Formats: sequence, C-alpha cells, structure tokens
Amino acid sequence: MQLKPIHLFLVFSLGILIAGCSAKENPSTSKEISLHFNDQGKFKIVQMTDTHICWENQVEYAKALDQECYILDTEKPDLVVFTGDVVTGIGADSSWVNYLKPLDERGIPFVITFGNHDREQELTERQLADYVMAHPMSLNTAESGWLDDMAIEIKSSSGDEVAALLYCMDSGDYSMNETVSSHYGWFRWDQVDWYRKTSFAYTNAHGGVPYPAYSFFHIPLLEYGETFNSGHVVSGVREEDECPGYLNTGLFSAFAECGDVHAVFTGHDHVNDYVVKNDGIFLIYGRFSGRNTTYNNLPYGARIIELTEGDYGLSTWIREIDGGTVQMDTLEVEVDYSLHKATTAKGKDHGLVRTEYTGDFSVAEDILSGSKVKTEVVSSPFVVRKRHPSSHGYVQSGKLYVPESGVWFFHGTSRGVATIHVDDWTISGGDLFQGRVNLEKGFHDFSVIMADKAGGQDRLRVQWRRLDCARYQDIPEEYFYQE
Repeated sequence: MQLKPIHLFLVFSLGILIAGCSAKENPSTSKEISLHFNDQGKFKIVQMTDTHICWENQVEYAKALDQECYILDTEKPDLVVFTGDVVTGIGADSSWVNYLKPLDERGIPFVITFGNHDREQELTERQLADYVMAHPMSLNTAESGWLDDMAIEIKSSSGDEVAALLYCMDSGDYSMNETVSSHYGWFRWDQVDWYRKTSFAYTNAHGGVPYPAYSFFHIPLLEYGETFNSGHVVSGVREEDECPGYLNTGLFSAFAECGDVHAVFTGHDHVNDYVVKNDGIFLIYGRFSGRNTTYNNLPYGARIIELTEGDYGLSTWIREIDGGTVQMDTLEVEVDYSLHKATTAKGKDHGLVRTEYTGDFSVAEDILSGSKVKTEVVSSPFVVRKRHPSSHGYVQSGKLYVPESGVWFFHGTSRGVATIHVDDWTISGGDLFQGRVNLEKGFHDFSVIMADKAGGQDRLRVQWRRLDCARYQDIPEEYFYQE
C-alpha cells in the first residue's frame, strides 16, 4: 500500500516500521478510510473497553452484541476505539469475526488496542492482527508483525489538513523482565521514543504548534491513582484499586513535554470510570462495555467523547444501556496557541535596559511606583544573588529575537515575585513559574519585572526551550536587544 511520507515513522532501535496514519487500504475492500470533523466541526468517538467477549457463552454474547448495536445506533459515532480485553474466551476466531461485524455493516471505522487478556486465547499474535484487519472498517495496521502503535489523523471539516491526532498504543500485558515477576506490563522505552518522535514530527510539520491530541490504550498509567489520591477528581467513581503497569517508563512526562496530548483514555479496571486532571492532562477511564462474563458492578455502557475542531478540550459522557447518559463533563484545556506576530521594529544594540528600584513592594508591578536607584544596560535578565536591607526590584526591558517560529516554553525562578512579558503574553509567580506561547520568528517586545522583600536575596533566572528540546536552557545573550 502507498502512504504519504509523513504517515510513517522509523523506530531505528528496532529496525521496524510503525504506521501512523488516518487511512489505509484495507485488504478486504481496497477502500481508503479517512476521518474528518463534520460540517459543525464535531467528531464523536465511542470508547468501548473490556467487553470480554466469550463465544462459548452464547447467552451473554447475544446480549453483548445487542448492547454494541444499541450504542452504535444511539450515538452514531465517527469512530469506535476498543481499549483492550475485547475477546477473552475460546472460540476467539468466531468472536473476532462476528463481534466487529456491526461496525462493518454500519460503515463505522474502528481501531483495536489489545489488553492483557486478548493474547491469552488460542490465536497467535499475528493471527489476532489478521482477524482484526480483515474487517473492512478496521484502521489497524501490523507492519511490525503485531498491531502497531498508531497516530491516527482526524482531518479538517473543510479539507484534507490534519486537525487532530489520536495516539492508539499497546500497553502490553504482563512483565517481560525476569527481575520483575507477577506484575502487569508497561510501556517499553522504544514506544515512548516512538511517541516523542512522532509527536515532534507532526508538530514541526505544523509550524512548531502541537495538534490537539488524545491517547487510547488498555492499562492505566501510574499517574491515575496518584492523581486520584491527590484529590484532583472531576467526576466518576473508583471502586477498585488501580492496576497500572509496574514500572513508570515516562509516557506521561513525554505527553507533558511534547504538549499535544491533553486527555488519556484507558480501561482494565472494570469498576472505575473516573476522570481526574494532572497538570493539564485529563486521565480518564472508560465504562465497562461487556456483559456477565467477568467481574463488574457498574451499569453496562460505554464512554462517549466529542471533539471540537480547533479546541484542545472535549466533551465526554457515559452512555448507559438502561439509564441514558450520565457523567456529562466539558473538559476545558487552558492552552492558547494563537500566534504572536513579530514586531516590525528591530533591535539594534545587544542587551536589555535594567532599572533598579527600592520601595514597599507586595507584587511585581508595585516596583514602578518605587524610588529609582539606577539604570544600566545588561547583557541578559539574569540577576545574581544579592541581599538588600530594603524591598528591592528590577525592571528589565527590550527586544527578544526568536530564531524560529513555533511554541516556546519559558521558565523562571526567583527569590521574590516576578513577571515575564513577551508582547501581551504574561506569566508570573514566586520561586518557580512557567508557561508556553506561540511566537513568530523575529523580534518581540520583552520585559521582566522582579521584586523582593526587605532582607531577601535578589535572584532571577529566565530560561526557555522549544518543544523538541526536553531541557530548559538560558536564553543566549545575543538574542536580547535594547529598544
């Protein structure tokens, strides 16, 4: 099959090809499937999780099939994502053939991510992949020999431009490390590396701005339970302890660093359906979507996700079979990636103008009403540690040259209170403050205001990084210019 170059990314460490695409030529139909936001700028996903289909139990299989058809016909989704433990009984070949037929009949695309129980039946992993991909509406690929981790594109309502991404990944099953036994599996380092490289490639192709992105897999991350315990609960219930992968290999931190994934959807724990928020990322359980073939005490149903074109947030609810809709949440993501245009005025001489003040300061902006001590030109906004007997502060201003368009993260540390201004964008705080802004290549208005209380120690460091650089660094002095 022919794929555009941006759709494929090499994972060199394994020498295998991982597919990341919104469409593929299905071997059964040779029909290309493309996902788009609709004319209203909406895209609806049904997440079905832990269906635990058992072909040999025909009574419960019939109920599960009716339930699946009810959800599809009621919600009419644009895509269905199965987050693992789909078929968990013998007769797996018949289950995979028949349970996914309603999607083919309705022309609804779907993608499968395996759970820990899917591989426990009588089929090899290659056979499992073949059964999944034999369905005309399957988006899955298996270039690697098993179902690939995929970056699925959702295109714009008005054309073929990418508008959002879904990272559908395999969270594994059980430990494959002899030193760690009797535990659930975890994301391998090469998978995290694949995600980072794929995310950076899409962001770079999008002018340095991340696409709205969401991730789906089976086993929850360790951060789920940690976030629930910290009290950042939006909705839902926790009726069993989380069963995450035993080791934390950094997928959540990769999501945070890359800046595109703002919601993660998992299953695995049948009686949890909560939504929590951790540092701007929503961690979300699906609703148990099976019947009486395994443990569960929540009403049968599925999680519904509605995306809006151009918005990093989402709406989500649970469709219960007997109770309508519950837990309807509008999840807002506080990210503004609107472009800040470069100024027409250009800096001439390097440096910033620093004015020093004394006075009674409670917030950084109070400095401007203080007594001016002196004005000088400095090479950067860095302020060395120095103790003053009275409240003390600095205003440093000029132009900042941004060498490349895209999203830049700014990070500040101080011993008092400080505010950083880039054009009309602002971040402020005390000991530590940080934020992100989308800047056009060129010159931008720049200023830093810092205040310290009497007897305090002046200290200020301002750093930045691009999305594809995980570590902050001091802003080079040659990028600062006087007005």
